[in-house]
Amino acid sequence: MQRKAFTLIELLVVIAVMMALMALLLPTFVEARHQSRGTVCLSHLRQLAAAQLLYADDYAEQFPLAFYRVEGTGCLRTVYGMLKPYLKNEAILVCPANPQPTDLTAVRSAPPIVTPLCGDEPHLVSLMPNWCLLVNTFTYPNVGSVSLADIPFPAETGAWFDGDLLSADGTRFEPYSLIAPVHGHLSRVPAQVFAGHEGRYHGRVHASFVDGHAKSYPARLLPDARRVGGLFQMVARMTTIDGRMPPYWVIQGHRVYAGRYSFYGWPSRVSPNDPTRMFLRCYARSNYCDEWR
Repeated sequence: MQRKAFTLIELLVVIAVMMALMALLLPTFVEARHQSRGTVCLSHLRQLAAAQLLYADDYAEQFPLAFYRVEGTGCLRTVYGMLKPYLKNEAILVCPANPQPTDLTAVRSAPPIVTPLCGDEPHLVSLMPNWCLLVNTFTYPNVGSVSLADIPFPAETGAWFDGDLLSADGTRFEPYSLIAPVHGHLSRVPAQVFAGHEGRYHGRVHASFVDGHAKSYPARLLPDARRVGGLFQMVARMTTIDGRMPPYWVIQGHRVYAGRYSFYGWPSRVSPNDPTRMFLRCYARSNYCDEWR
C-alpha cells in the first residue's frame, strides 16, 4: 500500500508562504493593537475629566487640590487619591500605551517634599492633570482652590493628558508635566537626538478637556543638540520625579496649546494682536505672572 505524504520541497513552500503571510499581516496586527491601546487611553482620559467634574460638583464647584499634607498623619495626599472614589479602579490612571508609568512613591525622597504618600494613594500613573487647575497647597498653603467659574473656555481648557511628572527644583515643589506622545512612535527615542534626525520619530498625545471631551494631537520632537559653526549647542532634558529624562515634544494642532510642551494653564481671552492665539492663566503664585501667551 502506497502512502501519500508531503515532499520536503512542498513542506518548504508551505512554510515560505506562511512566513510571507505573517510578514504581511504582523504590521497590521501591531497597528491594531496600538490603536486599541490608544482607544483605551482616550477612555481613561474622559473618565478622569468626568471624575474631576463629579468632585467639583460635590465640593462647591472647586477643582481638587494637587498635593497637600494630611493633618495628624503628615502623609502626602495627591489629586490621584482625591479622585480615586470617583473612579472604577486605579488602572484608569495609567495609559496602556505608556511602557513606563511615573512612580509616585519617589516623592518620598524628592526635595523639598520628602513626604511619604498616604497609604491608600495610587503609586503608578501616566496620565497627568493640568496642574494650573489644581492648587499645590504643599507649596502655597494660603491660595484658594480654582473654581469652574474661573474657566471661561472649558472646551478649550486641557484637563488630563499623556505625560511625565517632573521633579521638584530643590527649593519648592512646582508640579509640571511634559507631554508623552506614546501613540504612534516609529521607534523608541534615544537619550540624545541631533538636529536633522528628529523627523525620524513621530508621536501623538491624547488629552481630555474640562468639558469632558477627549482628542488626539500630533507632536513634534525637539532635538537635544544642534551644530552652530564649529560648536554643538546642547539642551538639557528635565528630570522626572522618579529619575527619568524624557525628551521635549511640542503639541501640534491645538489653537491654545500648540507650540507648548504641556497642557498647562487655562485660556482667559483671545489675544488682541493675534486672534489665533489666546492668553493663558494659572492660579495666583508670587513667583509666576498672572497671564501669559
